[in-house]
Amino acid sequence: MRWKVLGLAVFAVVIAVFTLVNAETVTVNFLFRRVEVNLILVILVSILVGMVLMAGLWSTWAWRLRGERNALRRRAEALEAQLQEAVSSGDGPSPADSETSRSGSGQAAPDETGRE
Repeated sequence: MRWKVLGLAVFAVVIAVFTLVNAETVTVNFLFRRVEVNLILVILVSILVGMVLMAGLWSTWAWRLRGERNALRRRAEALEAQLQEAVSSGDGPSPADSETSRSGSGQAAPDETGRE
């Protein structure tokens, strides 16, 4: 608990010093208009805009990955249902038979890389 309070106090001091060092006014040129604002305000607004843009980009990336995950989950469920149907109708080997035939004499079967 003390470390959190100490860390917060150090962070507050750093922010206060940063604000005091960057307190001068600067001219910002917006194509048709010039505005004089504090440098710290320009820095903070730039950070905020960057955070909003990155959050938007991350959200679209996460949404796309979520859709892919759901599609793969549906495909896995369909394949499991198809396997269950094949096993119950007697067309294919049972899951226990496929495990023993793959592993041979009780040893671990190598995976696709050749490792056991």
